[in-house]
This record gives sequence, C-alpha cells and structure tokens, in this order.
Amino acid sequence: MNAAAEARGVQPGSLTVIVPVYNEAPRVEAAVADIVESLEQLRLPYRTRILNDGSTDWSEELERRLRSRGQVEIRSSYPNRGKGAVLRDALRDLDTEFAVVIDADGEYPAEDIARIVGPLQSDEADRPPQYLATYLVNRIIGHWFYALSRMRLRDPLTGLYGFRCALTADLELHEKRFSYTPELIWKLLRKPGVRWLEVPVGYRFRGYAEGKKIRWWETLTILLAFWRYRKP
Repeated sequence: MNAAAEARGVQPGSLTVIVPVYNEAPRVEAAVADIVESLEQLRLPYRTRILNDGSTDWSEELERRLRSRGQVEIRSSYPNRGKGAVLRDALRDLDTEFAVVIDADGEYPAEDIARIVGPLQSDEADRPPQYLATYLVNRIIGHWFYALSRMRLRDPLTGLYGFRCALTADLELHEKRFSYTPELIWKLLRKPGVRWLEVPVGYRFRGYAEGKKIRWWETLTILLAFWRYRKP
C-alpha cells in the first residue's frame, strides 16, 4: 500500500466495486450476483456499491434482492443525471485502497475483475462480436487519443477499469454523460508518476434492443472532450 493510501487510513488491499445502473432491471441482479461471487474468490476486503441513476424500472423488491447478496450498498438519485455525474459523486468518498468500475449490463464478465485488481495489488499500474460502427468508433477514439497524448489505449471507453482511490480523491469532475471518461483520463494523466496498464478482459456483446445506452452522436462529444481536457 502506498503512502497516500496509508495517510487516508484505508484498509490495505480493500476494494470498492462501483456499478452504475440505469434501467437494467432485467440484468442487474444476475450481474451483481456474479460480481459478489467473483469478489468472494479474491479473498480481500470489499464492498459492491450500486449507483441507481434514476432508473424507471427500479423497485423496492429489486433493491431488497440486491441487498440480500451480502456486502452491497445502493445509492439512488432522481431524476436521471447521467453516468458521468453519478460516478463523479461516487469518486469523492471512496475509503478503500482500490476501486473498479464495471457496467451493470453484463457485457463485461465479473470474473475479469481479478485481472484488473491484480496489477494494482502487485504495484504494476496505477473483442468478441460487436457493431462494426462501434468497432470503428473505438479505433477512431483510440487513434485520436494517441495523436493527443502519444499513449496507446486500445479501448479508452471500456466499461471495466480499476484504479487506486488515492488518485481520484481530489479530482474535480464535471462531465455528466459518456464524456466523463476523457475528462477522468486527462486529469489522472496530469498527476505525476501515474502508470497505465491495459489487460485483456472478456466482453459479451448486446444490442440497442437489449438496452445499450450510448448513441452515435455521443462520438462527437467524446472526441471534443478528449480535445478540451487534453493534458497541457
């Protein structure tokens, strides 16, 4: 555990898994069950924090079932504010050494959380079928990020990633939708000595009919955000 974490008085190796949720009632329960099962196998202090962002399909019964899974916290906010907004608030009060963000739609296998946490624990670092348009957009965004930073990230917009909580404790984030990722990346890059490591994880494709949220026009806002927040 680094000195920054010690100064914050956090438990060594502790982990918060953050699960942003918006209208995922058909999938979130199975996703959380998989997350909790995977975390139990990691044998480290953990909690699962579900961020219900004004879901219209949310219910007290669903919340009761989710809480019954064990160390599950639920934070609800209304009306819907956007993924970036709820994540921005969640990053402000993390009291664990590490954090992982994973989408609630089941596209990313929960067992791959171990692949994200492993390099953090060892102090190494601070695709299947999909739409052709999604693949091309990811490539465009990756090349755009490389042109601005000279850093290669295969998937800057991944829905499964982890970090040391000490790095985000003092960040001021403003973006409310998917542009929060460029803002977060650039503001972390401004911190001295930050190290990045990409690891392979699984991905289960789903279509818009199944509830996929991001839309084509957000590609432009994401590209503009990478430019607006770029590291000086």
